[in-house]
Amino acid sequence: MRTLLDKAVLFALCLILHITLTGDMRPGSVVALLAAVCCTSLCEWLPAARLRPLMPGCYAVMACLSAEFLWFLPPIAYDAMRLRPLRLVRAAASHARGSGTDEPPRWMTAVSCWLWVAPLAMRLFGLGADRGQAGPDSYLIVVVAAVGALLGESARRCNALDAGRTRIEDESRDMLRRYRIRLADGSEERAAAIHTATVNERTRIARDIHDNVGHLLTRAIMQAEAGRLVAEAGGAHDAARGFAQIHDTADQAMTMIRRSVHDLEDDGTDFAAQIHAAAHAFDGVADFDVRLRNDIRTAPAPVARCLAAVIREAVSNVAHHSDAAQVSVLLHEFPAFWQLTVQDDGGRMPHAAATAPRGMGLADIEARVRALGGTALCGPFNDGWRVFASIPKTPWTAEGGRA
Repeated sequence: MRTLLDKAVLFALCLILHITLTGDMRPGSVVALLAAVCCTSLCEWLPAARLRPLMPGCYAVMACLSAEFLWFLPPIAYDAMRLRPLRLVRAAASHARGSGTDEPPRWMTAVSCWLWVAPLAMRLFGLGADRGQAGPDSYLIVVVAAVGALLGESARRCNALDAGRTRIEDESRDMLRRYRIRLADGSEERAAAIHTATVNERTRIARDIHDNVGHLLTRAIMQAEAGRLVAEAGGAHDAARGFAQIHDTADQAMTMIRRSVHDLEDDGTDFAAQIHAAAHAFDGVADFDVRLRNDIRTAPAPVARCLAAVIREAVSNVAHHSDAAQVSVLLHEFPAFWQLTVQDDGGRMPHAAATAPRGMGLADIEARVRALGGTALCGPFNDGWRVFASIPKTPWTAEGGRA
């Protein structure tokens, strides 16, 4: 908008100056006016930036040949100075050229920026076709052209400042976006570390309770039962009843501790870590690759232990009884059940080899899954052996959380 207003003011000054000093508009003046309008318009609308500096230069050449073109030289001086690149943004221009922007050569820009001075100098010093006609009108044209050049220089600097401000704002937004991403990543890492520490601490507490307090209570229960039997054999019925009460109290305490240990163990179950450890239990030992895809975010502790055990035994069977090169472990969660598929490409594994005494065996896989109300199928499938297990969610959803 500023460029349009500046050019309108300059054209108005040129018309007023021409009509005031000459008294009318001759055909040559009309041609010069139209040529100036065309040149300034092309400076704005030419798609190729390389051609824009040529427009002020072409008009300056015509002004050297005809004095009529001098009257409308100020808008051309405005465009010539406005299109001149700033030294302060030369690095940005070099970067733009490197990225494929069609920028004009420096020599062309330098010549076109100052070529408008040539017809003015020729007019002032009496050179060219109209020599000898220098007068007050010539000095007025020079003054208006100088004003146009100053306006163009001001517009150039304002445009450069606007471009620099826009670039700084874009860089600031990009930097802020990167910082937000880093903060989000850091928050996720901290949350994961806190979760891992919590899981490890709960597992440690459950292990300590089981290994220490649980064993002491078990010994107390056995001692109370032994005292009761000895008291009954000796006829001390009161003492026998006392030992029986001690036995019942210790047994209740053992039951409560067992429930607490199970609750801690369930809360401390990291499903993803368990599945990953089971699937990659033979990494570095066997000659096959394991491709794990786990779509289950979390599951109750019994389900997690069952699936991990099934995966571990299935991968163990592949390692001992198959020549597979790749094993795929797929876990999917559906609205009503969890599903596990372990598939290898090592040919059809003999059932006798698969049910060898080493490890759980296929019968134990089926027993574990059936204990949770699910189904398990093990056998040849496609070009390998497949272990398939499906465990329903109904027991846990119906009971509000089963341990």
